[in-house]
Amino acid sequence: MTQAQSVAVAYIDGDGIGPDVMPLVRELVDLVLERCYGGERQIHWHCLLLGEQAAREGDGEWFPQATISALRELKVALKGPMSSAIGGGFRSLNIALREELDLFCNMRVIKALPGLPSALKNPDGIDLVVFRECSEDSFASIELAANSPDAERLIEVLEQELGYHRLRFIDDCALAIKNCSRAATERLIKETVDYAIKQGRTKITLVHKSNAWQLTEGQFQRWALDYLSKEYQLTQSECQQYYLLPGTDGTEIQVEQMMLDQVMQRLPRQAAAFDVIVCNNLAGDLIADLAASLVGGVGIVPSVNCNHELALFEPSHGPFRRIAGSGLANPCASVWAAVLMLQHLQLDRAASSLFSALTKVIASHEQLFQLDTRNSLEQGVPTKQVIAALVEALPC
Repeated sequence: MTQAQSVAVAYIDGDGIGPDVMPLVRELVDLVLERCYGGERQIHWHCLLLGEQAAREGDGEWFPQATISALRELKVALKGPMSSAIGGGFRSLNIALREELDLFCNMRVIKALPGLPSALKNPDGIDLVVFRECSEDSFASIELAANSPDAERLIEVLEQELGYHRLRFIDDCALAIKNCSRAATERLIKETVDYAIKQGRTKITLVHKSNAWQLTEGQFQRWALDYLSKEYQLTQSECQQYYLLPGTDGTEIQVEQMMLDQVMQRLPRQAAAFDVIVCNNLAGDLIADLAASLVGGVGIVPSVNCNHELALFEPSHGPFRRIAGSGLANPCASVWAAVLMLQHLQLDRAASSLFSALTKVIASHEQLFQLDTRNSLEQGVPTKQVIAALVEALPC
């Protein structure tokens, strides 16, 4: 009898609707593995506490260091939605996780599926991935409060020592720093290109806003191209309008550069023309949310926060406390995140089976997804009914 191969994976149920959805998703994953591999491949789940659950069941700490240490050791986690501070209170737990674990890359899969709502007449063909740098830029949380000694000192340095006199109003003026480094740029580009080559993608769009920030966004653009030239044999096309780098099996990947403004204009009209998008933090946040709105909303989109060693798979949506405990939480984004996790673990048969079931359920249960999927989350869909439909639709 073949001995079962087990892989250790952390799980964090999260806040709000997380505890309603995530246990059901784990049970679904276990069932898929059993059906696809007959008990030969298994996941050994490790419960980790974070957020409201950690504060309630632990020692009152929202962000336990024991959880951080366990994540570093286990390397892979399936995570529910976490609370975020809006305008005050404790810091965003998602941002804190990224900073503590150096999860510098956020990846969102944006794919049109039959049955999902869209503002577009024909969303078919939309199948893109957004790679977003998460350790720098505006999301680095380097902010100085208005009238604080630090803000006043920085204004003084800018004006008196560095000669910058572009602050129109210096009274009651808050400041934030936008940073961009070569090291952060290069590791993001490596993650993006390695993914594109492995997945057989054909185009990478390098997005920047260099007309406004020449020394950060412009430098991001230049560092990215320089790194591609050194590490991936980047060449310029004959028409000199884009670049080419080697893909798989003799194919080539087209690399184009595009201003953020142009991307935002083209996405609603030509989203299917994009394949892999890579950009800095703020641009990536905007692009991913806009693209998600074209294929059902962030309520359906999965997300991965990762570095070269760790990967946390999760839904893109928030905790939606208003319907927590009602049994009416949409589990599809969490299920899709589980599909990406299974792919990462090289459990491809299980990943394909679960994604096939997901597409069938969405296509055959259009009444659940008639509204924007984020609104569907708020209004509610029957969680257990969706999970039962997924079980029934499993091809293996």
